[in-house]
Parts: sequence; structure tokens; C-alpha cells
Amino acid sequence: EYMFPFSTVVECPQDQMLAKIGPTLVCSVISNDQKLIDAATDATHIDRLNIGPIPTSRLNWLQPHEGSIIDFLFRSRAYQVTDEVQAKLQAEVG
Repeated sequence: EYMFPFSTVVECPQDQMLAKIGPTLVCSVISNDQKLIDAATDATHIDRLNIGPIPTSRLNWLQPHEGSIIDFLFRSRAYQVTDEVQAKLQAEVG
């Protein structure tokens, strides 16, 4: 199985978007709207969530992966943010 980029672009009201997309392997939220980001974070039908313009084919081996104990004990889900968002979050924590 080879990873390849794929996207679908349709018009949809933002408040309906997460309900309409259905089960999703990788979703990239490219927005500064914190309510949308929070809603996507809570959406259990998205297997991997990228916040910001992160290539969908980029892998992070520190994220839960197939065969790890996380998969056995919990529903695994990768969550990635851009370096800028990571710096902002770290600054907020102190």
C-alpha cells in the first residue's frame, strides 16, 4: 500500500462539515477558528487529525502506530500541529 495525496473539495457550511465528511483516515484543518479545531479534535470518526498545512503523507513515529500497546488498550489517533502552533501551545503552558 502506497500513500498518495487525495482530496475532495465541496461547498458545505462549516457547522455541518464534520458531520458530513463521515469516517476519515486523515483530515487537515487549515483554519485559525478554534471552535472548528476543537470540534475536529472531538470528532471520533477522524483517524488522524492534522492542524495546519501538514502534508497528509508525513509520518511521525512518536504517534501511536499499528501494533503498539496503545492500539490494544485505546482507540489510537494521531494529532499533529505545525511548529508555529506547537510553539504557541508551549508558550501558553509556560
